[in-house]
Amino acid sequence: MKKYAVIVAGGSGMRMGTPVPKQFLDLMGRPVLWYTLNAFLETFPDLEIILVLPEKHFDTGSSVVQQVRQPERIELVSGGETRFHSVKNGLSLVNEQAVVFVHDAVRC
Repeated sequence: MKKYAVIVAGGSGMRMGTPVPKQFLDLMGRPVLWYTLNAFLETFPDLEIILVLPEKHFDTGSSVVQQVRQPERIELVSGGETRFHSVKNGLSLVNEQAVVFVHDAVRC
């Protein structure tokens, strides 16, 4: 059965008080999001990732995606007003029977 991971990366960093959203903060030379994407890519060789981002962070997110080993397995989609809406937007790309993981980008 097909596997998808909907990874929601819509945080703004407000609660942390940083100008950079948590998913893009540096952790040992890489953005936090990089670790999350790689964890899923390495664990499931047949999994595709749907990365949900606010449109204003698409360029930064795309840059992180290009740093992983298999960026072609990752598709970006716009987030929504709330986490619920962002997950819904990600799930809208799953058009077949599948196992779907929903994960928060900063929980690498």
